[in-house]
Amino acid sequence: MTGPTIAILTDTPQSGSVYPTPYGESAPIRAWELESHTVLVGTPGVDDPRATIQALKDRGATHLWLCESVGALSPLLEVGDWLVPDDYIDGTRGQHYTYFSEKAGGYVQQVPPFDPASRTALLAGATAVTARSFRRGVYVCVCSTRQETPAEAQFWERAGAHVAGRFLSPYLTLARELEMQVAVLAVVTRAGGVAGTPQPFSTYEPALRAAVGSLEA
Repeated sequence: MTGPTIAILTDTPQSGSVYPTPYGESAPIRAWELESHTVLVGTPGVDDPRATIQALKDRGATHLWLCESVGALSPLLEVGDWLVPDDYIDGTRGQHYTYFSEKAGGYVQQVPPFDPASRTALLAGATAVTARSFRRGVYVCVCSTRQETPAEAQFWERAGAHVAGRFLSPYLTLARELEMQVAVLAVVTRAGGVAGTPQPFSTYEPALRAAVGSLEA
């Protein structure tokens, strides 16, 4: 019996192979050796998001985890905090949101929003590296091509969001359609509505080592 194959999307550029799919070429995907596991890592780009998710599925991915630097909308969060959200708001528009658009119908339930086992594993990873990790929170996904404005940050805070990120939608919702288990590990690197720089992917490595081990325990 083989274990899960983890795919990770992150917000810092990754080199790797590009794969053809019925939706065009995927974003670059690299195979990363993590302990005794092969993890697939990619960064959202200008590609059709359906292509990247399809390519990850074709490579055997059973799980898709988003590791992303986010802006804090809640006054309770500080720069350096880690968060494993339990819900999200999709504030995006004009993207490819489904594989069913050219079919007679189709719908995948998005409740619960994230895989409970993946959330538990990522929380174990976060608590292994920081004393300030949060097990609940609402992630709002804004436009992938820019960070939110100060006015947008205020708007989404009032709507109930705790952090703002850019890459959950439509990638994780598409992954759900392909029966992948999804979750988010977020690191607060800035205040909402304030410019910031994403953490390098190496920031997540200690947490991911603990998370993968916890998932398979």
